[in-house]
Amino acid sequence: MSQEHDAMKADNRSPASSLSRWLDRGRELFYAIGSTVVVITTAVIGITLMAGVIVRYFLAGSLAWGNELPVILFPWLIMGGVVMAAARHQHLGVDFFVRKLSPGAARAMMVVVRLMVVALMVLLIQQSSVLLQYMQYQTTPVLGWSATWAFYSLPLGAGGVLLLAIIDLIGLASGSEAPIKELTP
Repeated sequence: MSQEHDAMKADNRSPASSLSRWLDRGRELFYAIGSTVVVITTAVIGITLMAGVIVRYFLAGSLAWGNELPVILFPWLIMGGVVMAAARHQHLGVDFFVRKLSPGAARAMMVVVRLMVVALMVLLIQQSSVLLQYMQYQTTPVLGWSATWAFYSLPLGAGGVLLLAIIDLIGLASGSEAPIKELTP
């Protein structure tokens, strides 16, 4: 009987906590995507560089493509980390003044900040599409890959941060989330 009561109690949770759970799941999805990109690119870059060292010192040769692959993957590593930090609100920020505001004013300030992030990411996506148009004509010397492979990380990472900012806006506007998350030790 107790288990049925707990199940019924769980179904009657407030809509705000249900919304907050969904927003947290969205953030965790983006964190998982970003961390997957970071792990894969770090592994491939590390293996490539190590293979280059082995070939250079033990076989007295060189991997011609060994320099190109890390250069292509490094922007993906960076943007994966950016999305991870945005998903967990771990970007560098100063919240001293926001903490001095009333809760309503702090919420309004954070909505403005998130709207600015949305605007900046939309602008970054738009500008990166212009950059991609120019980069499509360049190829890497050894692998022969289009230079756009490296630069696709910019609009995709900005898109991830944009969607995370929208998730934050939903949480702030609905009142289901606090404007400033307290740090937990």
